[in-house]
Amino acid sequence: MAVADRRGEGNAAPIAVRMMRVLCDRGNDHFGLATCEDTFLTSSLQQLSAPQMRSEIAVGYGLNRIFPKDIPQPIADGQLRLAFEGRIYPTTAEIPDCRNALPRIGTQPDSLRKFVEETEGAYAIAVMDQERLLVARDPLGCKPLYWGEKDGVAAFASERKGLWAINVHSPQAVPPGTVVTVKDDKASLDRPKDLLLSPTQEVDLDSAASRLSEMIVESIKKRSGDLKRASVAYSGGVDSAVVASSCRLAGLEVELFTVTVRDNSEFEHAKRSARALGFPLATKQYSLEDLREEIPKVVSRVEKPDLMNIAIAVPFFWVAQLAEERDLQAIFVGQGADEMFGGYDRYILAYQREGPHAASRMMIKDIQNLPQSSFERDEQATAGSRVELRLPFIDKDLISYVLSLPMSLKIGGVQESLQKLVLREVARLQGIPDFVAKKPKRAVQYTTGVAASIRLLAKQQGLTPHDYVAECFNRFRKRLFDQF
Repeated sequence: MAVADRRGEGNAAPIAVRMMRVLCDRGNDHFGLATCEDTFLTSSLQQLSAPQMRSEIAVGYGLNRIFPKDIPQPIADGQLRLAFEGRIYPTTAEIPDCRNALPRIGTQPDSLRKFVEETEGAYAIAVMDQERLLVARDPLGCKPLYWGEKDGVAAFASERKGLWAINVHSPQAVPPGTVVTVKDDKASLDRPKDLLLSPTQEVDLDSAASRLSEMIVESIKKRSGDLKRASVAYSGGVDSAVVASSCRLAGLEVELFTVTVRDNSEFEHAKRSARALGFPLATKQYSLEDLREEIPKVVSRVEKPDLMNIAIAVPFFWVAQLAEERDLQAIFVGQGADEMFGGYDRYILAYQREGPHAASRMMIKDIQNLPQSSFERDEQATAGSRVELRLPFIDKDLISYVLSLPMSLKIGGVQESLQKLVLREVARLQGIPDFVAKKPKRAVQYTTGVAASIRLLAKQQGLTPHDYVAECFNRFRKRLFDQF
């Protein structure tokens, strides 16, 4: 998180500490606060409340140590102070990502803009000197970053609650790839160019699938230089099966993870398909009481009273717990595949009513909206665990290639079995059985039974599912504001 207090004799340090106190569940192995004059690192957040800390600009960081290379932050180089949340790709096992970033980042907007444009990864950055604060988010929006202004104070945080705690009631997401500069009494946003679309190329299904398979494996290699073992959130569908198979082709030891609230055919399919693929599968079936206890925790992480988002976030929350219990540091997930390859019914409807160009426009819009619709929710559901999400489909080169493919290779017709056509062909090339590769899509909130179980919990209290989630959210907000 970062704060610039532009009210004359303002002091950003106590504001930053207040935000860090709210965000400590995200990372509490070590705390750090940088001011214009110094950098303070401590194992106790209480020690950062010293009255001698005064600065118009402050950058704070709560460390969640997932890998041995992760070090306390902010770090300093002369007058420059840097906090770097996330990973740079390709990942490395030895060099801390913040140390990797530091020599390439200055406190001039142009230098940070160049870094963001040239550096692939999942990250949020705050950098400061005595004159200005700069904040940036990775170009594909894999890491969340929010900001807001109130009464001369501009503040930034990885979660909305950090801003709510200082009475910024309507924080906004920093758009992916954006660099924000705060200097004197002005905050300016330097937004990136729109997602560049490659011209459609003529290519046959076999050639496209072969190239796509290679690119998915390469994407995983870029995201696993610090790993020997990896977990895959596994549903038994084509997306997660291709991720798992590609992880193996990338040289990783792979363990699959499946969670559910009730035994059902989807759960049995996941177990059967894992056996067919030759992967170990860790499963856990949760009770209704487990779900009742976990929903308030997930609501406080996701920070939205949205039924569908909570029903999707709960399985991510559980899978992260299972992976952490088995000392695995990263979960590979198939997020983005439906938007990239045409996996939703709404694309079929657009295809039927208006043709392939309409379906393509809808898919591109959904890809651009993935940070708001998926990544922020999923990352926050797992934040604070000793596990981080890795998104192999969300790769700049891979997205560019997929966008260049003709619609006929994504939606091969108006039948459901022809959705994600080229990805299903990737599965066939990688030796994935047809009963997995051709399985129709079902959303995770339904395959795990979470959505139906939330309806049951709500009914027991005489509420609609939406009202049940809203009540959990309102209790969370009340507890938060009661602290202050």
